[in-house]
Formats: sequence, structure tokens, C-alpha cells
Amino acid sequence: MPDARGNLASRLAGAGWVLPRGLRLGRTEWSLVGTVSSPLVTPVDGAGMVSGQGWGLDWWIGADDRWRIPAREASVRQSLLGGAPVVETLLRVPGGEAVHRAYGIRSPREVGDEWVVSEVENRTAVPFATVLVVRPFMADGVGSVSEITLEPVEGGRGRDVAHLVRVDGRPAVVVPRRPARVAVGNGSDGDLVERVLSGAADTELLSASCPDGLATLAMIFPTPHTATLRAVLPVGDVGTASVGYPGVVPDAATVASGWEVHRRGPRLEVPDQHLTSALAHARGHLNLAHDGEAVRRDGLGCADMELGATEVLLGTFDLLDRPADVGVVVARWVERLASASPEEDAVVLAVVARHWCVHRVDALLEWMLPEVAAAVERIDRAERRGGLADPVLRWRVAGCLAAAGHMLELAGQPDAARSVGALAVKVGEGASDPVSGTVRDGATGVEGDGAGQPQRGGNGFVDRLLLARGAELDALVAEAGPLTAWSGPGPSGRMVGHDLAASAAFVIALRHQLVSETSDGLALVPVHPDGWYGGGVEVHDLPTEWGRVSFGIRWHGIRPALLWDLEPHEGVGPVVLTVPGLDPTWSTTDQRGEALLGEVRPPGGLKSLTVVAEHPDIDPVMRRPGADPGPSSLPLDPMGGSFS
Repeated sequence: MPDARGNLASRLAGAGWVLPRGLRLGRTEWSLVGTVSSPLVTPVDGAGMVSGQGWGLDWWIGADDRWRIPAREASVRQSLLGGAPVVETLLRVPGGEAVHRAYGIRSPREVGDEWVVSEVENRTAVPFATVLVVRPFMADGVGSVSEITLEPVEGGRGRDVAHLVRVDGRPAVVVPRRPARVAVGNGSDGDLVERVLSGAADTELLSASCPDGLATLAMIFPTPHTATLRAVLPVGDVGTASVGYPGVVPDAATVASGWEVHRRGPRLEVPDQHLTSALAHARGHLNLAHDGEAVRRDGLGCADMELGATEVLLGTFDLLDRPADVGVVVARWVERLASASPEEDAVVLAVVARHWCVHRVDALLEWMLPEVAAAVERIDRAERRGGLADPVLRWRVAGCLAAAGHMLELAGQPDAARSVGALAVKVGEGASDPVSGTVRDGATGVEGDGAGQPQRGGNGFVDRLLLARGAELDALVAEAGPLTAWSGPGPSGRMVGHDLAASAAFVIALRHQLVSETSDGLALVPVHPDGWYGGGVEVHDLPTEWGRVSFGIRWHGIRPALLWDLEPHEGVGPVVLTVPGLDPTWSTTDQRGEALLGEVRPPGGLKSLTVVAEHPDIDPVMRRPGADPGPSSLPLDPMGGSFS
């Protein structure tokens, strides 16, 4: 967020204030946490600070040797617990680690039921002091806090009395017990960091106030070894009445395991741990974009029909075999389409085309066909009136028109398909690729002429991710960091630190690196990176525009073996399967089977080659040449060695 108060952040840094990590380093980056089917998400920055509305909850640690402020420590590491939106921040201290976790939960209260947990675990053999600090900062800028108060509330355990922190009168944080010491700061007295570090914090429950909006308050809690201090932040509607500590607060491990059910669907396995982790992260993050009625790239305030983001998000839900999550969004668009802009019309065309081509839900197509025709007509009218002047917009709209034309062709409406295709060519004239900036002469250069193909569009990292394969995709994943979060454009021209549309684009890119639609079938592993050589690949129950496909690749020396199973859509066929990334000469129209592909020489620089043992029941034609090595002395796993 642009700092509305000018160079205030720089002035505060010069005065010794502790700034959030991203603000100090000039980076807009965070990871989102929240709950499923909710319009609320909460940013967690690179040091574990949780952002509220105009303020943040930070954490510091007082260890045996010295105080540690994660925002300033170079040794801070982060990960997602179990690959779920549970942000774990680890800080090295003598004897072990202090571990901060932030995650979303639901637990009833008088108004609303959503919370974010901010907990600190002492993973050492000695006690330390945990400081929870309410500060006038968010992950990307200076906020505003005029008053902070502390009051006892219900919900404590045993003799402990829970306490509520109010920020400008609004319930903001509930801690499970009374803090041992409290320190306050403001604009005139300066940051409270020195009072905390010097041991000058007070035992009384102090309040903080500041007419300049720089009130800050620190609460110090002794934390025994192996203990966990768990604070909770009510999010969303909360009212003004007192809020007690919730009766049920699940731990982080329970929440992380609960996210697994929301990542069910097609199983994609690749021999690259970085991509495997990134895929798990992205599939979890994708749920934060969907509030049950709409999808938004920031999970909160962005437009719910944004060309370059909305169709990418919903397209990913379709490719992950979650058509109901797409249908509920599309159903709510109908009343808005009479006055839709060309951008919104293009979104409708792309989403409906992808949805029908992958799932063949004829009822939806029949229901939406009049809207599709109207959207095409409005885009044609806008083109004739000069309303599509921006070259990148032309590129995106042309791609969506091409996808709609492809859908109509597959649906048995060739005349309509030709008409829409001609408009796609017309709009594509003078279109500019947002990645390379290349200006095309027509829509023939538009990626995504099939609804199952990635389209050029979007902004931020989305464009690059949609087109990335192999080493380029690896590099973009590395750039996203350990939490797999890319920054991107947000509402009102501000940047957001976690662009969920980029997470969706990564899923699409990896999917198309494994399976890509062609004009007459499917290309399995169209790109096989050198780093995958000798490693197994598995895809299970993946929906495509030709049907549902599963396959696996196992290596026998320098020859890969392919096992596949295709369930084509009704009335579709024959479907040609190829494996261009491994054996460009091989193809088949069999719906299922196994084959030993041609030899693939090791890539240059490969230092080792692991020969995979052959299963005793392997088809003889797939055995490596040479004498039978005889029975193995190793025990065989009766469940291993087969593809199912």
C-alpha cells in the first residue's frame, strides 16, 4: 500500500522504530491465512507479523543470551505446516527454536465466528519470554492506531484470566491470561522497543494513546519450555461488546490436517520436491480465493470479474475437478451481464468454454449459450466502436474469443464457431503479448485456441507462470520463496503480497507440463525437464477436454515405461495419446495399456543413474535386454510395482 503519510516509515526507522520486515526491505510480500468459503483472509509477513485493520500483531523473544526481534533477525525461516495455509516461522534461540504459527479457525462468538490464531511455542529445554506487540503497522505500510486498551474477559483456563486488547475501541486480540508486564509507546515518546529490551516494562495494565496514530503496546508472557502461548484475533464482524477467549481453539497440526480434504482431486506426482511442495501450497491457497460466491485474486477486496485473474482462478478449479465451485460463481453472474464491459464478457467466454470443454455439462452450456452469444455481440460492438484500443486487452479478449469458438466447434455448432473465430482473428490484430510485448497481426498467434490450453493474460507473475515450462517454471517457483507466494496487482493500484491468481497459474502451468491438449488428443509429458530424468511421474484422474486420464512413468535403465488409462467423454474418439517429451515417435489410440518407450540418453552433466528394479510380473516385452538376474534376495512389497 502506498504510504499515505509520505515518508513516515523512513522517519520512524530513523527514530529507532522496529519496522515490519517487508516495509524495512522495501518488499510487498506476505502469505495469506484464513478459512474455507470465507470472504476474509489475513496477511502474515515474512517474520510472522499478523496484519489487522490498520495495525499488526508482532512477536519478540527474550532468550537467555539476548532479545530477538524476528523482523530484524537474518536467521528466521518460514514454512507451511503440512503444506496447508498454516504459516510457521522459526527463530533460532539457545537450546532450540521459538516457533510462531498463524492460521485461521472458526469458533462461535456473539458476532461472527472467524479467528486467526497467533501462537508461540517454546521448543527449547529452558524458559524464555514471549512478547506480543500491537503496533501501528501492517505488512506493507504504516497504519493508524490512536488508542490501545487491555481488559479482563471470560474464557481463561483455571486461575488464568483471559484479557482482551481493543484497538480504537474494536476488539482486536484475546490473550489466554494476564500479561506479566506491559509497555506502551507513541509518536512523542517513541517506540517501546527499548523499554522492553531494558526490562523497564510495567506490571500494571497500561493503556496506550497517540493523536498521531502511532500508539503501540507490548505484552510480556513468561513461556516455560515446551509450552505454547496462543493468542487469537477475531476477524470480520465482531461488534463492540466484550469478546472472550473462545471455548474451542484447535491446534495448528489439527488445522493443517483438516485442510487435506480441501486439496482432494487429481493426484499429480513429479520427481521434484520443490514443485511437489509448491503444488501442495498452491492447492491450499486456491481455497482462500473462493468465498463460496465469488473468487478474488487477493481473497478480499479485488474485483470478482477481473480479466486475467478470474478466468485463471476458475479455470484451475475446473482442472482440479471441482466443477461445482465454478458453477456456483457463474450462476451469480447472469443478472450482471446485461451491462457487462468487454473485459467481463471475455471472462464469461473463457470460464464457460473451459468449464464445458473439461466437464461437458450440457445443461450449463444450454443455460449460458444466450449469454455467450450476447457477450460475443457486445465485444464485436466494442471492437467496431474502438473500445478495445489497449493492445494487451486485445490479446486477452482474442484469446477468450478463440476459446469460445473452440467450445462451439466441439459442441457441434460449426457456423457459430467460425463466426466467433473470425472475430477472434480481427480482435487479435495489433494485440500485444503482455510477457514479451510482441505485437501480433491476428489471433493466430494467441496461445489458448483450445479451452484446455493456458492463455496469455493477467498481470503480475500470472502471465509468466501460465507460459512457463521446465527450467523457467523452476525459477519462478524459487522466486516465490518457501511459502510459494507471488506478489501481484491489487485494488486501487496497490500491490498485494500474495496473488492467489498466480498460485492458480502455477497449478495450470504444472498441469500443462504433465498433460496438454492437442487437436486430436493428449500430449502426456509434453515437456520432460532434465532434472526429472530417471524419476517416476504419476497423474491420477485428471479431467481434460478429451476425458479423464491417468498415467504413470517408470524407468527401466534408460528406457521409460508408460502405463495409461483414459476414460474419454461420451461420443469422443479416437483420442491420440503421445509422449513428446520422452519419445516423439510414439503414439496410440488405445484407451489403456502399457508400453516401453524408446531410449532416452541421460542429459549432459548427470553424475549418477539409479537403475530401478523390475517387478517380477512385468510384461516380458518391457524387460531390459540381457540375462535374467535371478530371484532377488530382498523382500517384495506385495502392494508395490504396479500402476493403479
